Amino acid sequence: MGTNAKVKGFTLIELLIALTIFGMVVGIATYGYSLFSRHWEGRVGHFQQAQDQYQRLDLVVAALENTLPYVVRGADGAPGFYFLGREEGLTLVTLSPVFSAGNPAVVRVFREAAGNGSWNLLYEEAPLKGVQLRLASQTLPFQHRMVVLRDVPDLVFSYFGWRSMERRVAVADAPELGYVPEWSAEFDGLELNLHPQRIAIRIGDSEAVVFVPERADASFRRFLDPE
Repeated sequence: MGTNAKVKGFTLIELLIALTIFGMVVGIATYGYSLFSRHWEGRVGHFQQAQDQYQRLDLVVAALENTLPYVVRGADGAPGFYFLGREEGLTLVTLSPVFSAGNPAVVRVFREAAGNGSWNLLYEEAPLKGVQLRLASQTLPFQHRMVVLRDVPDLVFSYFGWRSMERRVAVADAPELGYVPEWSAEFDGLELNLHPQRIAIRIGDSEAVVFVPERADASFRRFLDPE
C-alpha cells in the first residue's frame, strides 16, 4: 500500500545559512567576553597597584613617625640634629626603617622626576647596625631603595617647627611675644639644634601630615652631658 507522506528536512542552503548565523553569534560572544576579560583584568591590576602603593606609603609614614633625634657634629664641630628637610625631600634617622627592622637607620625620602611632568616618590635606607654615625658629612652605604609612588602630578615636602632656638626659649619666659612654630619649605636640624614637630608631604590633591615625637630636648641634653 503506498503513502503520500513526504519527509521534510533542511536544504543545503538553509544549513549553510544556519551555520553562518551560529558562527556570527559565537564570534560576537567571544569578542564580548574578550573585552570584558581585558577590562576586568585592568581594573584588578589598577586596584592591586593602588593597594601596593598604599602599603609602601604606610611603611614610609611609620618610619617618619618614629624619627630619632640623633645628635652629630657639623663641619665646625658644633653639635646638632641629623635632620635635613627641603622642598624636594628629607634625610633623617628612624627607629622604624622599612628594611632593617630592630635597628636604627638613616633614610632618605625624596621626589625624582618621572620624565613626563610628574614625580616618583623614592625611599632609600642606610642601616646603622655596626656603624658609628658621628659627623653630619659622614658617607653612608644606602643599601636599600624602593619606589613608593609613581607618576604623582605634585609632590612637595614642608616642615612645621620653631624657626630658631632663641624664639623657643624666649616665648617660654615671655608668652606675650607671640612666637609660634611655623610651616617652612626647609628645616636644618644641624643649624637650628631643633627637630620639626610635623612633616607634611603634599601628594597631588592630598596631604599626609606626620607628627614627629617630642624627644629632641632629652637627646640633646644627653649628648652635651653624658654623665
